[in-house]
Amino acid sequence: MRLRRVVTVAAVGFIALGISGTYYIASPTESHLELAPPLREWSQRSVEDVRYTKDLKSLEQSFRGQVYRSFCGPASLATVLRAYGVSKADQASVFPSVGAKLKAFYMGMSLPELAAVARSDGLVTELVYADQLNLQSFRERLKANLAREGDFVLVNYDRRVLKQKGIGHISPVAAYDEQQDAFLVLDEAAYRYPWTWVPASLLFAAVHTEADGRFRGVLFIRGYRGAG
Repeated sequence: MRLRRVVTVAAVGFIALGISGTYYIASPTESHLELAPPLREWSQRSVEDVRYTKDLKSLEQSFRGQVYRSFCGPASLATVLRAYGVSKADQASVFPSVGAKLKAFYMGMSLPELAAVARSDGLVTELVYADQLNLQSFRERLKANLAREGDFVLVNYDRRVLKQKGIGHISPVAAYDEQQDAFLVLDEAAYRYPWTWVPASLLFAAVHTEADGRFRGVLFIRGYRGAG
């Protein structure tokens, strides 16, 4: 009888923990945290004299912040799909299966997992790990992408390097300011941080970090072939 009670209490505790964890992930709290210098908040005026903005207009129009704490990757993909004209794309519909969606909800997504989901959505991708880049090649490859229409770039980075709350994060990059040598990151966690100008060296340092025994990196999206 005593063992049965112990098992029952443990089961109830486990269920309660699962419910509270699910609620935490599903209900991000509006916090609007401040940016630590040298990060700068985006404004329309801050891009008036910037040349590398070919992606900005379409991303700005298609942007939706992540709805769950774990959905920065799916939110980034949905933003890109809408930029390609897939108006019905949302953070739930990008997944190829319910199982993949549940796994992402509870565990988040690595960059390789995000690339696989992107391909299942008809996006043409190139995944580049940060240890294959240096600061110069990182800067130049992102600039080249931002100078062309019809392709996009997502970065996977460690928030701690930027002195931000959280750890791994994924968001689109929408512009590059030569004068400031900074990239505009459209932070998908809009409930927490604004769109942010991040110095190139600092963004590279945040991308050039490891997760699960592998470097983070950059997902270049070259085009959209249509749903498969």
